[in-house]
Amino acid sequence: MLRRLTIGQLRLLQDAVIRARFVLGGADRVLQIAIAVELQGKGVPAAKVATSAAFGTLETKVEERIDGDQTSGAPYAYKINIAFTPDTAVIDAEEIAFIQTIRLLETASGANIDPEETSKKRQTPSATSVDRRSGKKHGWYGMKDDETAGSMLRTWKKSAPATPATMQDRASWNQPNTTWQFETMVVCRSGTDTGTVYVALTWGFSVDADLKLTEQARTVTNKQSREATAAVGKWNDQTAGSAFDRNAPGQMSLPALR
Repeated sequence: MLRRLTIGQLRLLQDAVIRARFVLGGADRVLQIAIAVELQGKGVPAAKVATSAAFGTLETKVEERIDGDQTSGAPYAYKINIAFTPDTAVIDAEEIAFIQTIRLLETASGANIDPEETSKKRQTPSATSVDRRSGKKHGWYGMKDDETAGSMLRTWKKSAPATPATMQDRASWNQPNTTWQFETMVVCRSGTDTGTVYVALTWGFSVDADLKLTEQARTVTNKQSREATAAVGKWNDQTAGSAFDRNAPGQMSLPALR
C-alpha cells in the first residue's frame, strides 16, 4: 500500500504516525521504518528521510528550565533556541521566518488562561492563537512593526544563505497549575515558496501548584497541525475584522500556510 503513495503523501503519513504515537502502542516505530524505506525507494536520500530534514536542518536547544517559588512569588521560566538552515537546492525563498502558536491552559480544568485580551479575540475553539503580544501588527514571531527582526529573531535571507534563521522564546510567569503548548513553524515569508511550512516543532511544559516545571517532549513534523492552520486563519480574520478587536492598528495578514 505504501508504494502507491507519493513522496508528499508519505511525508503526511509520517506526521500522522508521529501525532498518533501515544495510541499506537509501539507500532509507530515499525510504521516509521516502513515509511523511511519507501521514501528512500522513491529517491529521497537517507539524510533527508527524517521529518526535520526535507527542506533543511532544524536545531533546538533548551537553555533554561527554572522552577518558580510559590512562597516568594518568584516566576518559573523556560527558554528555548530554535535554528533552521535551509537546503537551498530544494527551497525557493527570499526570506524565511517563524510563526508560532500558543495554547495556555489551567491544567486541571483545561480552561483558557491566556492573559492577552487581543489573543482571546482570535483564538480557535481549542484556545490556540498566533503567539504575538498585544500591540504588534505582524504575526511573524519576534518581528518589529517596521519588518525588521527584534532581539529574539533573525530571519534567513537569500542574500546570506549560510546564516540560519533563528529565534528564541522565554516563557515565564508565576501562575501555578498551568500547561503551555507551543507550535513553532519555519515558514517562507517571501519568494516563490511564500506560505510554505518547511518544518514544524511542538514543545511546551506544565507547572504544578508549587511552580515546579515539567518539560513536554519536543516533536518535529514535516507540516503544521490543523490547529495551527486554524490559528493563522483566525489571525487573518482579526486583521480583516473590527478595528477595535485587532492586535494593533495596521495589523497585517499572514500568508495562507501550505
